[in-house]
Amino acid sequence: MTKDQQVHIGMLNSYNLMMGKTTIDDIIDARVAFFAHQPDEDIEFKNIEFIILYFQELEMFEHCADLKKYLIDNYDADGTPKLKDCDCEYPEITEYKEDMRCSRCDKRLRQ
Repeated sequence: MTKDQQVHIGMLNSYNLMMGKTTIDDIIDARVAFFAHQPDEDIEFKNIEFIILYFQELEMFEHCADLKKYLIDNYDADGTPKLKDCDCEYPEITEYKEDMRCSRCDKRLRQ
């Protein structure tokens, strides 16, 4: 696989993770674990903007539109995340899913 292919797969993998189209485990199992961000950390605003520019150059405008909506939904205009972490003393979990949230306050749970 060429470096350009690795970069492209990394962009697609990061995009697919953000869009909820796949999981890290699925990507690792497929043995194509290239990413445009640290997959075990929250993706930074500037990294998403970089991925958008990459897809713009390739005229993959549907991906760009999806990522711009993701930015609007998840980040304030200054680039800070909109989602706040749970600060309940004893968070509640009633359902396990990829985007874990406290059942009490509906804020996200993460390590």
